[in-house]
Amino acid sequence: MPQEKTYKRLFLLFMGLLLLPLILQITHIPPIRKLEGYTQPIEKVNPSMKNLLDSSYQQYLDEAAVAHFGGRGFYIRCYNQFMYSVFHKITNNNIIIGKNGEMFLKQYTDDVSGVTLREKFGTADSAKRVAKQNVIRTLELIDSLKAHDIAFLVVLAPSKTAIYPEWLPDSIPPDDFVLQHEYAALFKEYNIPHIDFIPVFNSLKDKEKYPLYTKYGTHWCLGTMPFVADTLLRAMEGVLNSPMPHIQLIDSNITRRYAPSDRELESTCNLMFPLSHPKMPWPKYALCHIPHNYQKPNLLVIADSYFTQLSDCPFSEAFSNVDFWMYNEISFSKISKRDKKVVYINKYEAITDADVVMVMFTTMFAYDYMFGFVEDALETFAKGKDYDPEEEINRIIQRIKSDPEWLQKVEKQAKKEHISLEENLRRNAEYIYEMDQKQKQQ
Repeated sequence: MPQEKTYKRLFLLFMGLLLLPLILQITHIPPIRKLEGYTQPIEKVNPSMKNLLDSSYQQYLDEAAVAHFGGRGFYIRCYNQFMYSVFHKITNNNIIIGKNGEMFLKQYTDDVSGVTLREKFGTADSAKRVAKQNVIRTLELIDSLKAHDIAFLVVLAPSKTAIYPEWLPDSIPPDDFVLQHEYAALFKEYNIPHIDFIPVFNSLKDKEKYPLYTKYGTHWCLGTMPFVADTLLRAMEGVLNSPMPHIQLIDSNITRRYAPSDRELESTCNLMFPLSHPKMPWPKYALCHIPHNYQKPNLLVIADSYFTQLSDCPFSEAFSNVDFWMYNEISFSKISKRDKKVVYINKYEAITDADVVMVMFTTMFAYDYMFGFVEDALETFAKGKDYDPEEEINRIIQRIKSDPEWLQKVEKQAKKEHISLEENLRRNAEYIYEMDQKQKQQ
């Protein structure tokens, strides 16, 4: 009899474990934080004779079941925590663990070790030749901007790997050639207005009480933002030849509570428990010394994600309007007609509305020189102010409407996706326009 009770208990335990994902999916108990980071969404697939016969529908069901089973986040976080706590390993392949637990983004370590250089250019000599050609084209752009009374500034942002190479694991030895250093030398040689933050940060890192990068961050930390913002405003004074406001530090606010940007690599590790946070500043600061009768200039920024910490802070308050073209692909602007993909906006109008154009990039993006902005801007000036992408998109819409067979397909697609015909016409026209532009750039 005792043995029978034992079997029953084991059976109930086994069935409970089998049913646990279903129970968690229904009850959501205990509540577990959602997994962070980018995941490719699984598009819904409706069953049909074709996808049933070729097994693609069954494959979709398998992928959907894995992605949505109850307690998925709990199990993944438990596994990740076990691997980190026991073996000091991160399951996210984009994160490299350095000395003292410092975290680095793999794209930056690939740049430091020369992997990216070899993939993009093969040799340092090839990279130098391309860099010089790019700088000469930049001089052409500066002349075009000057003709419209627009100032220009390049900002070489410092990556964590560039400032703290001593924190990298011994398995990643730094390469002798650094493309961003090559551009800094060329900008100096050709008198292109620029700020190179790498030597600036290197001179600060041993003087400051707190590190210039957090242990689990990859962008410059919030503690450096008052200094960075003020340095940029001082540089703006030079290129605009006009006084600008200053930045005043109000409170350093030393804390162990990190902003999302200061713990972004930790968050994408998806661990069960938070890691220990050394004390770091989370400063409060404001504009000060605002010139009398100050006329706020318009700013156009072409940058990577390093600018996001400046886009919503006192630095941006120094300008009447800030258009931020992230990677020269998506435009963020308070002007609604410019708050969309860059390819769809009137670039001529956006560029010529600016009083100053600032391009910012880190070592990782030195290989994609200014995100293609130099060539795009020169082409925009060549086309002139009469060229408007909106007119071209409207012409494509009319082409679709004038083709009964094409229009019928667009109507069918609109019904399937439960959107209006006009919205789907716009989507199709924008897609065709975008593909045409990409083909012209090849």
